[in-house]
Amino acid sequence: MRKLIGAVCMLFAGLLVSQTSAAQEKSRLDEVLARGKVIVGVSSESPPFGFVNEKGDLSGFDIDVAKLIAKGLFGSDDPKHIEFVKQSSAARWENVNSGKVDFGIHVATVLPDRIARVAFTRGYIDSSIVVIVKADSKFKTFADLNNDKVSTAILSTPVQAERAKQFFPKAKTTTLDSIGAQFTAVKGGRVDAAQLDEPVALWYAAQNKDVRILDERMTAVTNNAIYMKQGDFKWWLALDTYVNEMRAGSMFNDYSASYKKWFGKDALNTKYYVNAK
Repeated sequence: MRKLIGAVCMLFAGLLVSQTSAAQEKSRLDEVLARGKVIVGVSSESPPFGFVNEKGDLSGFDIDVAKLIAKGLFGSDDPKHIEFVKQSSAARWENVNSGKVDFGIHVATVLPDRIARVAFTRGYIDSSIVVIVKADSKFKTFADLNNDKVSTAILSTPVQAERAKQFFPKAKTTTLDSIGAQFTAVKGGRVDAAQLDEPVALWYAAQNKDVRILDERMTAVTNNAIYMKQGDFKWWLALDTYVNEMRAGSMFNDYSASYKKWFGKDALNTKYYVNAK
């Protein structure tokens, strides 16, 4: 009897391991292909990366990059193959980890603490963090902002709060939920300064002559990357390969056309850049 019970237990354990292995082998890539569309988390308030245009449509560089990935996945640029979910910066990680979206592309900088929360591809665009102020303000340097009478706008992300404490700890901070809100707060005089990704700041400054960028940088060159839930190598590899192809391979021409459209200059082909160094 004991042998029979032992055999049943071993059989049950074997089935359990088999089912677990099968579940682990099922990738988000397989789910996306079977579904016939990819669901992408994006910002709708971060021009020129993701914003709602005058026609009411989502537009921007991140939107174009996501559409290129969908085209690669399904061999077609039919809009039925992609669905966008508008999200705040604070909701980015939860949306991929809960499965609400398949991946996110949301002006996300790769940072050490974020690596522990989500998986990142290689960077799809190079960036840095800068500070914007009113064009007619007296502020020239970060030291000028380090005053208890100065107010700065930050997003509800720990890294922006940490940067504010590092560079101008005496200044007051106002927490806002979007990059667009940060810019509006500076432009409208609600705050004196705000941290922005450099491409975003350049776009805003070009469109609004009453705003300028301080010469100092808060970071060196950083990478903005696509992010997804951890633990799915097959899905990560597919997305990372698409990024590589956009920046240095078969998808570069389409990527470069979008880059020039939104940033006014040619994209750098990283393949030839690396070889030239």
